[in-house]
Amino acid sequence: MVSLPIEFLPAGLAILVAMVGMPHGGLDHRFGRALLWPRFARLWWAVFLVAYLGAAGVIVCGWFVLPALTTGLFFLISAWHFGDDSSGLQPLKIVEGGMVIWIPLLFRPLEVVGLLVWVIPNGEPFSVLAGLEMVQPLLWAILIFFIGSLPFELSLDAVGRKVAFAILFTTLPTLASFTLYFCGWHSTRELAGLANQADPARTWRGLRLVLLAAAPMSAIAVLATAFAAVVFAGDRELEPVLVQAVFLGLSAVAVPHILLQEAVRRRGLNPFQTESVS
Repeated sequence: MVSLPIEFLPAGLAILVAMVGMPHGGLDHRFGRALLWPRFARLWWAVFLVAYLGAAGVIVCGWFVLPALTTGLFFLISAWHFGDDSSGLQPLKIVEGGMVIWIPLLFRPLEVVGLLVWVIPNGEPFSVLAGLEMVQPLLWAILIFFIGSLPFELSLDAVGRKVAFAILFTTLPTLASFTLYFCGWHSTRELAGLANQADPARTWRGLRLVLLAAAPMSAIAVLATAFAAVVFAGDRELEPVLVQAVFLGLSAVAVPHILLQEAVRRRGLNPFQTESVS
């Protein structure tokens, strides 16, 4: 069996997140316009930028000032957001959405500790390991709850999906399984949903519209992340710099992205119909 060198995994993560992961969040300005135009009219973009960049800045600062709290909140918010890809009710959706997090934490702990040391600014292995040991009982409780919930699934497809994800997150390196899940499952499903909103009759045309509309914001986010990585790289090796840049960048946009999506969805707005409000 051919195994890829470890340095290929961070590079592959960065490339796939830039090409597939970022575009599904590159329409946040359209979500912001749909949400803010009725109240602020032509000033919507100023309110959007202040709120969006402010939230992103708070998250980035949190990694430096309160890394343990920021890590926990990022994991919890990600699990809740990823859970939207599944069927069923909370907390089952959070448990399934968090599989990409709690399974590696439980079955590949030293590997995850190494990644977190790379991600957290000035991360200390012993501090990260001590934090992980504190949450081990909770992780085992989640596993028991997860296994116990399988017989009550109404769909064999749901059971098969959960089992397949469990095998993926247990057997593959954490960086590889996260990349496959985030880019190959979560991001592509969100892009497909956006394409259907853009053009319900012709999905492929809708996907083209989505990618074109998302390109500017996605490019800005990728370039800003790359610039920050170069500035703060210091004398570190490329692999930890790439991993830190990707996850800090994702966490910075995740909070405003999720809040925008939830607000727009609750109001039944379509970000591709915002032209009509002007």
